[in-house]
Amino acid sequence: MMRTKVALFGSAEFCQRAKQFTEHRSEIILDLYPYTIYSEAPNLLKKLLPCDAILFSGSLPYAASKEVLESIPMPVTYLKQDEAEITTTLLSISIQQPLALDDLSIDVRDVTILENVLSDIKSGNQRPIIYELEDGGKLDELVAFHTSVYSANPSNIAVTSVHAAFDRLEILGIPVFKMISVKSSFLETIDRLCQEVLLQKSETSKITAGIIVNFSETPEMNESFERLAKILHAHYIQADDSILLYTTQGAIQNALMLSEFQDLAGKLSGEIAFGSGGTLTAAKENAESALRYMQTEEQPGLYLLDDKKELQNLLSANVNPIELRVIEPLLSEIAEKTALSPAVLSKLALFGQSQQSTQFTANDLASHLGVSRRTAERTIKKLLTGAYANTVGEEMTYRQGRPRAVYELNFPVY
Repeated sequence: MMRTKVALFGSAEFCQRAKQFTEHRSEIILDLYPYTIYSEAPNLLKKLLPCDAILFSGSLPYAASKEVLESIPMPVTYLKQDEAEITTTLLSISIQQPLALDDLSIDVRDVTILENVLSDIKSGNQRPIIYELEDGGKLDELVAFHTSVYSANPSNIAVTSVHAAFDRLEILGIPVFKMISVKSSFLETIDRLCQEVLLQKSETSKITAGIIVNFSETPEMNESFERLAKILHAHYIQADDSILLYTTQGAIQNALMLSEFQDLAGKLSGEIAFGSGGTLTAAKENAESALRYMQTEEQPGLYLLDDKKELQNLLSANVNPIELRVIEPLLSEIAEKTALSPAVLSKLALFGQSQQSTQFTANDLASHLGVSRRTAERTIKKLLTGAYANTVGEEMTYRQGRPRAVYELNFPVY
């Protein structure tokens, strides 16, 4: 049985409650990082020990830690406040004392969830006074909110989602309840996180091949290739006209976090591409396909083609992958009738999704595809011939010169 080690960030009380939730789950190991106030979470993250995933007790510590999390390559999530948590808390209060919703001040992360609960229990005209928690909100302001409501109505009870606010309000002598973390919600969240860990590990362990061609063979360049192989923990083979590297997808992902790798990849002479797959042969074939794409489409970059035939530019993580295999029947039909490659069709679909307007010019398409206007016009012509695009008008941007044709795509892009 594989065990998953989860780093848990939350108040000391929440951490102990989480341990109770998982005491019969031997496949889950919780590594606890308790804090006094959620703003301490980013500094605690800097002391993170090796683990498989990170779980925050709520959205506030998660939001406060986003900048630090950018450099931590592992699954991360937080326990989302839901209807079960709010309903359980209100039920608990009602068992301990008479409950009047008009005599509650309550802070929540998402007012809509609370409104759903009030609607479900048919609260009618009875309503608590609500404070919506926001990223970067100050503890003093939250405490002042509950304090002011209590000052205006001594019968008021405060209900808070923030453990540090509970401690402060209790010291001030204000009647206060904490939101109750629900065991089922917690276990559902941690189970999803563990599944994500398994998926990531299966992806990172995939065999990956790198291929380098058209390089200058000099002592300095050979030294750079050897250095690249070392960073990638790769097996390095030099043939007559190419260099092969065999590693894993996880090793490449880890290398991308290193500025040395990015600098080295940018300075290497020649063309380099990667491919991953279930076997060495499949990985090498995918690397060769990625290399052909770079050469045919004249798209510089550092590309990886995975076993799903999705092409990723490793140096542009925020760019959507390009689909090099057409599996949708309609797109297969378009590819056959227009002789456009799967890569171009994938880019056209992404273009259609990303445009603020459905109308575009050849210049717009050229800019998105990273090609010349003439190449974009040839692509549009093929689409027009197959009735997969329509000419919808013209635009005149200057007083002189020919007007530009305006087009719309005429096939589903989602």
